Amino acid sequence: MKMSHRLDSSDTAGPVWGLIFGLLMTAIGMGLWFYATLSIDSGRQDESLAVAATLVGLFLAVYAGRELRRKRR
Repeated sequence: MKMSHRLDSSDTAGPVWGLIFGLLMTAIGMGLWFYATLSIDSGRQDESLAVAATLVGLFLAVYAGRELRRKRR
């Protein structure tokens, strides 16, 4: 088997892992948000961390999804 055929399938590995990590970060951010809103003694740091994790996750998921769609065309 040629080396180029073997490397062809691994081109989408990066965006797939980025999409998985983005969805995971979004879920963690939402979990932190629910914890911060339902907890009585949570500080503003919990809410800020939740918003930051959610935004990073959403950005990463959208960007990885865009890269996957672009590579398949």
